[in-house]
Amino acid sequence: MREVSATPAEFAHGLRNAFPEGLSGGPLAFRVEDGQAAMEIQLVPGPDRVIALLRLPTLTARIRFLEGDAEARERMLKRMDLAMQRGGG
Repeated sequence: MREVSATPAEFAHGLRNAFPEGLSGGPLAFRVEDGQAAMEIQLVPGPDRVIALLRLPTLTARIRFLEGDAEARERMLKRMDLAMQRGGG
């Protein structure tokens, strides 16, 4: 399980970038396939985080692997994390 600061649409966009050929589902439930590994992701929107006038959406991403060894699973998570990164300083 992971908590991310994104809307469901932003999360889906990141998944499409990471796995353009292996993504199905949406807007709150996805199946991702990559080679010999597969996972399901369930998104649960949470309350916005508020810092002064800044509002950040939150999502809980529940990830369940369906196939793949530990190495393949780790590769999938790294690929997903890389696609979800945003610029900043």
